[in-house]
Amino acid sequence: MASLSECHAKTCVSVILKSNQLDHDDKNVRLESAAIKMYQVEQLASSYSLRFSHRTRNGEQVRLDYCFHQPTEASLFYKQMISLQKSHSQPKLLYYIQTESELGYQHRAVLTEQDLLTIHSPVYCRNIFRTTIPIRVEQEEGTVAYHFNSVTDVNMFLFSKSNSHDTMTLGLLRMKIVPKKFVADDEGFYRLFTEDKMISPEFGEKNKFKIKPRLEPVEDSLLGGSLLLFSTKFDLFKFLVSDDAADLIHLTFDETKIIENCEQTGENIDNFVRQENSKDPFLKERNVRDVVVAENEEKLRVIRRQEREILELVKKNLELERENLELASKNSEWERMNLEMKYKWGGKDKQEENKNRTDEDSTNTLGTSVLDRIEDEEAVATMSEYPNKVTKSVTTSDKNHNQITSMDYEGSFSSTRPSLRTRTQITKE
Repeated sequence: MASLSECHAKTCVSVILKSNQLDHDDKNVRLESAAIKMYQVEQLASSYSLRFSHRTRNGEQVRLDYCFHQPTEASLFYKQMISLQKSHSQPKLLYYIQTESELGYQHRAVLTEQDLLTIHSPVYCRNIFRTTIPIRVEQEEGTVAYHFNSVTDVNMFLFSKSNSHDTMTLGLLRMKIVPKKFVADDEGFYRLFTEDKMISPEFGEKNKFKIKPRLEPVEDSLLGGSLLLFSTKFDLFKFLVSDDAADLIHLTFDETKIIENCEQTGENIDNFVRQENSKDPFLKERNVRDVVVAENEEKLRVIRRQEREILELVKKNLELERENLELASKNSEWERMNLEMKYKWGGKDKQEENKNRTDEDSTNTLGTSVLDRIEDEEAVATMSEYPNKVTKSVTTSDKNHNQITSMDYEGSFSSTRPSLRTRTQITKE
């Protein structure tokens, strides 16, 4: 994987979800786990405005290619993939960041015979081209080519079959063409080799090849097995990606018949690449159509993202309105309780105030009545029990009562609290 310091000029990120029986014995469980992880990746990608994105599946593997407008966006998404991988949930998550030219969407979705000879590796894949990706085998000007439905399918095929990081995408493969040629043996047969023992003649007849036991020792190869002899390269390459070939455990080219193509070097290679990219007369129209489709898909993704955002806002507004209604209901309840409390305690205070006011009025009335009677009936003090001594009287008052003090003519004082009689009582006497 590229270091983050190398990501500044790269705008494309490829994500591969890869599961196998080591993850779980149940295939349905593995497929469900892959679907969940793929959804997580797509949700993260949906937050960006993408130039284009493509997805394909090969068995239990899923590939997603994303192209961003800015390298900073690609770098940020790459970091998000690092964080997602740290969850250690299955399936395994692989991710690569690269330039748009390295990804290869500017090329035809085709792998030539030379491409296939370059990428094959019997060490990396025992059955070199076994796949579930749809492939159409065609013969062009004496060579055989694999035609794919999309560049995404090509990249998935290359990722699964190539043992070199330099040839894992169509763009990288086009930058590294190794001139090779597949030749026939002395009898004119094109040969494959398999270590599988049980191959019936009927199986060979069905797929247009003869079976010949391999007897001669070959360096770096296992002894035994069988050679599958084809009259044409077309039949050989067609068989390599067939369902029947997928049933074999081991299947590869006869390495002794792959040679360096010294004629196709330098300028010839450049011409070959240009020719390959210009063979399709409708390539430009298809490229334009692909761009338009990609733009429309991106617009639809933007619309869906906006719809999701609007839906989230509506949900939040409804939640806020519900909370506001609950608060209003609680406030109304509090106001009702406050009014009840004010009415209850306000009534008691008013009753107490009225009672105090009544008591005060009663007290004031009583005091006024007494004073009025005193003023109207002019209390008189009599000293009949001391008639011969009273010469002068002085009336004093304190806080609790009035006191009359008499002085005799000899200068001595005597004090008493005489009874008070009204003027009416005196008159009657």
